[in-house]
Amino acid sequence: MRTTLFSVLLFLTFFLFRTVHAQDGANFKFGKVTAADFTIKSPVVDSNTSAVVLADIGSSRIEGNNKGWFSLIHKRTTRIKILDEKGFDAGNVSIELYVSPESEEKLTDIKGITYNLENGTVQQTKLEAANVFKEKLNRHWTARKFTFPNLKEGSILEYTYTIESEFLFNLRPWEFQDSYPRLFTQYTVNIPEFFQYVFLSQGYVPLKSTKKDVFKNWSVSESSGTQATEHYSLSGYETQTTWTATDVPALKEEPFTSSIHNHNSKIEFQLSQYRFPNSPAKDIMGNWTTASEQLLKHENFGAEITRPNYWLGDVVKDMVPAGASNLETVKAVYTYVRDHFTATQSNGFYISDQTTLKDVYRKKSGTAAEINMLLIAMLKQRGITADPVLLSTRNHGWANPFYPLLERYNYVICGARVDGRPYYLDATRPRLGFGRLPVECYNGPGFVVSTAPRNVNFDADSLREQKTTLLFLMNKEDGKGLEGSFSSTPGYVESYQIRDQLATKDMEDYFKETEKGYSFPMKFFDTEIDSLKKFDFPVTVKYKMSFDTGGEDMIYLNPMFGEAIKTNPFTSAVRKYPVEMPFTMYQIFVLNMELPKGYEVDELPKSTRVLLNDHEGTFEYIISSSGGRLMLQSKIDIKKAVFQAEDYQTLRDFFGHIAKKHGEQVVLKKIKQ
Repeated sequence: MRTTLFSVLLFLTFFLFRTVHAQDGANFKFGKVTAADFTIKSPVVDSNTSAVVLADIGSSRIEGNNKGWFSLIHKRTTRIKILDEKGFDAGNVSIELYVSPESEEKLTDIKGITYNLENGTVQQTKLEAANVFKEKLNRHWTARKFTFPNLKEGSILEYTYTIESEFLFNLRPWEFQDSYPRLFTQYTVNIPEFFQYVFLSQGYVPLKSTKKDVFKNWSVSESSGTQATEHYSLSGYETQTTWTATDVPALKEEPFTSSIHNHNSKIEFQLSQYRFPNSPAKDIMGNWTTASEQLLKHENFGAEITRPNYWLGDVVKDMVPAGASNLETVKAVYTYVRDHFTATQSNGFYISDQTTLKDVYRKKSGTAAEINMLLIAMLKQRGITADPVLLSTRNHGWANPFYPLLERYNYVICGARVDGRPYYLDATRPRLGFGRLPVECYNGPGFVVSTAPRNVNFDADSLREQKTTLLFLMNKEDGKGLEGSFSSTPGYVESYQIRDQLATKDMEDYFKETEKGYSFPMKFFDTEIDSLKKFDFPVTVKYKMSFDTGGEDMIYLNPMFGEAIKTNPFTSAVRKYPVEMPFTMYQIFVLNMELPKGYEVDELPKSTRVLLNDHEGTFEYIISSSGGRLMLQSKIDIKKAVFQAEDYQTLRDFFGHIAKKHGEQVVLKKIKQ
């Protein structure tokens, strides 16, 4: 199960620790770079490495402040070596800061230095404060950005900063792995006993962790206008936890990865409770029920669908045929919204500030969230049970099914219930059939926001693509080649992609490109695509085809024609994280071909049947020749979409066998007279 990748504990224990370079990394000091530091030796640095993080050290602690409360103090110091021009991106730094209407995080003590080794001497170029720029990311986040000066191949970059934050929920996470190797990385967190955090960890890098408890006093002060400043003191235990990793390899994105961010080794924190002496514990994180209640009251979310919205009554009435059943009503409203509204942005699940559903209806456009929330409001007007369903799309990363961590979600769809059956709808995609969702929605946990909230699952294993292709060939009347018919009914996802292509491309151009997919000159005629406008069904691609076989003594023919899997998508020898296909698959290709006149089979590939992990997949390649005909059936059946790292080699071998077999040729030779 993918949820086992998250180890959710209040205290984490890790097992292995490698000590190479640890001492050097632990003792490095900002501003102290010597000529010896420019020489690097590590097993995780190779010829493909463009930059390497020599040390990345951070800490977070909670201290009393002068506002009668506590602040988070986060410090970070990082040293990076640039090996070639491809690593120059490491010289662009962005530090994100949280803001609210009342307060914002403060960045202090920021310093940056570029070191270059010239004639054996270390030369420094310091970052100027004027070259640190502020950029607004969204209503809750800003960024301070800078680029290191005098950046060259071989430079060492070093920066340090401190963030002071009144937002105790924003205890900074820590990544032990990213796109560059890290020789030493360490994070220390000090948490007073008054604050309870849930620790969330993921990844595959072995870490060393140490923990100790220390009795401590915290001082908090508060000024009451013209009154004297009041001082408070709290005593209790503080838990210090340190995580360390050394010689961490770069995390490289492999094929069939939903989001690389699912697999980098990191630790995150969620504030769950306040526990002060002589006071009852105060729940901060809440649960799914409280999260749903808050969302349903939120002006930029549930308030727009829970208010009466009487103005929608006549609007929806005109969409629905008289006497329509509940299911027919849902289909009619969904089809209207899908076909009449344009999504301007797909990321996020809140309705934009200063925007109402009436605005969206009037403009006939809005964000994906606004359009799907409008669909929900319309269905509610007809008495249909309809609720928002929060999702995290594949490129956004996994949501956590155990805790109501709303920042893990980035998309909202409509969940309608008719006659006890759920229907999940996304009205933001043109040409998407009823009850269908985009592939990127199949990413595991979802959350139904309602008075009876519940979790749902959209696993890729539940999405199956079935494709059937038939090819019949016979000799032309003049005996100078072959002609026949091609018919292919792809799965729904591929059908949707074909519809999308033909929305901006002529069908003639589509078939011309298909012709080019064959390894020898091919001529199409009588081309057609069935069900192109019937969005609830897969399409069927049909055409007649004709080609010359030539008059050579030997003909080399790939019997898969244009339907072969030509290369193995899994090229890496080792993979540390799961393979995440977007769906399961069943593909069958059938060839029934009359041998060219005057030719006979000289060589024929062997038939084969290969199993993937006994029952998780099958590949069959059955070929024969008799009575002047060549017959082939190729079948690929993969019953699961997600394979853990320990299954990678067998999956790689499986696809390697398919690519090899699909590449084999039939050899035909002229019959001697």
